[in-house]
Amino acid sequence: TGSSDEAKSDPEGYKVYSAFTLDAAVQRRLGTRLALEMSVRTESREMSLIKSETDESPIGSVEVLPLTLLLQYRPEMGETVRPYVGIGANLTVVWEKSGGLDATDLSPSVAPAVQVGSDFRLSDRVFLNVDLKWNPWRTDIKADGSTLAHLQIDPLALGVGVGFRF
Repeated sequence: TGSSDEAKSDPEGYKVYSAFTLDAAVQRRLGTRLALEMSVRTESREMSLIKSETDESPIGSVEVLPLTLLLQYRPEMGETVRPYVGIGANLTVVWEKSGGLDATDLSPSVAPAVQVGSDFRLSDRVFLNVDLKWNPWRTDIKADGSTLAHLQIDPLALGVGVGFRF
């Protein structure tokens, strides 16, 4: 994902950084044009609190695990290039915290997910995959039962990978 975004937050002033991620997916064809895909990836996100234009304080980092289930439409367009679009749902959970966030709780998020991509055939069983996924992440940062902030983050993940057909 590799982005640096000022999160929509209440109260305002949170900035969220991310890095490259690892993603794994399993797909099941449901006929010639439909497929069901389940994917999981890990994301490491650093968070800062912006107090003024010149004062940004790191508050910690989180490791999140987005799980996505997508129904894909794959039109018949030939054997070499196979574009697709997908729509589904995403569950994002936080599984590790550090720094000032270690003493807080971050709520899980359930949200819609959208995907566009294409498979490029390299051989009968191997293909190159390129896709773009969007799934919003909404979480509350809580400490001692009180909500400190509500964050709205809209990550856009560009994926490039190698796939194998069995």
